[in-house]
Amino acid sequence: MPVGIIPDIGEQMCIGCALCVEICTSLGPDVLRVKPVEGWKRGKAFVFYPERCISDGACIGVCPTKAIFWMRPMDFTPGQPVPLYRNSVFVKGWTELAD
Repeated sequence: MPVGIIPDIGEQMCIGCALCVEICTSLGPDVLRVKPVEGWKRGKAFVFYPERCISDGACIGVCPTKAIFWMRPMDFTPGQPVPLYRNSVFVKGWTELAD
C-alpha cells in the first residue's frame, strides 16, 4: 500500500462551501468530494481519491473555517475512499455520489 501525507477535513468545522473541492478540481488533482449529511443543506467535504493528492495545500488555503489540515502519513488503497473515524468507530469511507 502507498503511504501519503494527505489532507483531512474536520466534519464539525466544515460548512459545506465546497471551495476546497472547486480549487482541487480546477488545479487537477481532483481529490475531494462533497457528501450529503443529514440535517445539513450543503453537505460536507471529504477525501475520496487520496492517491491523487499532490500535497500542494491549496484546499487548506481556501477553507474559510480552517477545517482542513494535514494528516500524518497513512496507508491507503488507491481507488478506495480513505477510512474515517466517526463517533469513535472505525468505518469505511463514503461512497462517491453519481450526478
